[in-house]
Amino acid sequence: MVKEETLKTYTNRTQKSKKLWEEAREFIPGGIASGVRYFEPHPFFLSKAKGSKVWDVDGNEYIDLIMGYGINITGHAHPAIVDAVKEQIEKGSMYTMPHEKTALYVKELLRRFPMMGMFQLANTGTEATMHAIRVARAYTGKDKIVKIEGCYHGQHDYLLISIDPPRAKAGPKWAPTRYIQSEGMPRDTVKNTLVAPFNDVESMENLFKKHEGEIAALIMEPIMLNCGVVLPKKGYLREIRKLTEKYNLLLIFDEVKTGVRVAAGGASELYNIEPDMITLAKAIGGGLPLAAFGGKREIMESLRPIGRTSHGGTYCANPLSISAGLACLTEVMTNEAHRHITNLGNQLSKGVRDMIEDVGVTAWVNSIGSLGYVFFTDMEPANYRDADTTDLEKTWEFWFNMVNNGVLPWGPCHFEQWYVSVVHTKDEITKTIETSRDALRKVKAS
Repeated sequence: MVKEETLKTYTNRTQKSKKLWEEAREFIPGGIASGVRYFEPHPFFLSKAKGSKVWDVDGNEYIDLIMGYGINITGHAHPAIVDAVKEQIEKGSMYTMPHEKTALYVKELLRRFPMMGMFQLANTGTEATMHAIRVARAYTGKDKIVKIEGCYHGQHDYLLISIDPPRAKAGPKWAPTRYIQSEGMPRDTVKNTLVAPFNDVESMENLFKKHEGEIAALIMEPIMLNCGVVLPKKGYLREIRKLTEKYNLLLIFDEVKTGVRVAAGGASELYNIEPDMITLAKAIGGGLPLAAFGGKREIMESLRPIGRTSHGGTYCANPLSISAGLACLTEVMTNEAHRHITNLGNQLSKGVRDMIEDVGVTAWVNSIGSLGYVFFTDMEPANYRDADTTDLEKTWEFWFNMVNNGVLPWGPCHFEQWYVSVVHTKDEITKTIETSRDALRKVKAS
């Protein structure tokens, strides 16, 4: 449990938020618009955001490292994004007909992900992964999909499986049991979803052998970012690429979090791996809802109107999102900007590691570029089950003490991560590191 003193400090700082939350839960389930935003004793409500900071309704200022769960790679209300959206909204916010910027935007995606032949657009990561596996099934003529235990690919029934399974229901480490994450999911819907562990080539091949000729695709995060930060072992992704080719199934990289984040061309560029398909969202939209899924040309030609695979959506490629995304990718996220966020991320990770050693608390920082997370465990996690050994009481004690001192280290879920944006400064990173020292001391004393 988080110390009573820590929670009291939080509650005293957020009285207006508490009141708003109590009012909202009378007519919104839980008082929040997304279940993952809830935490006890109550969530805080924001009133504005600018650059690298946000302010809550009680007037508290925070250095923001949540950054919209990675959406705001340009920071909040970046002038280039604001100008692009203002210019577009005066011309109309929604056409539901083709417009010139769509092709310009997709050309930029293809420049960053040249292994893809085509992209199609959507609004959220959930939509992108849903469409990608539909295309994979249509192209291959097979039904089964393999996902990684601990990876999250959105809210649709096909992949809302084994995201954070309880140990008692997870099955053997080398052959995880399929765990349905939500009520309301028909068992017939998920019967074609198979689960494998991360960083285990042998287990993956055993699964492919067992279901040879039945699997359409493996969908995976190349870097696991829904249980903190879990990195692929050296050579793992390359071996997985070989296996998917050997067993004649598609490899889908879910780069909703890593795309245009860990490198200009995402984890595919960073690790020099060419998947058959890629899904993107979050950082590609300049803070507005925008997603994409791409693939080799012959795969993407399965889609209507060329093929017979359905894709659609009223808001797909809406002018506001495309304008923001185009400004993000072409005006803000230059090579220099990518170097900036990587350097600051490395500074933050090293600084927190130094604080952990200085304070003498048992913890492990996993990071890559602008992303990072503190595991309160004594080992480097290599998969979901390793990550799940982190001490949650210490995690929340750390989180609340950071928040109470004006830093939002990651979203209010124990397996999110920090995101450095282009507008964060060295001074803000230094302040975050110093704040982490005090928070770690509180953890050690808890």
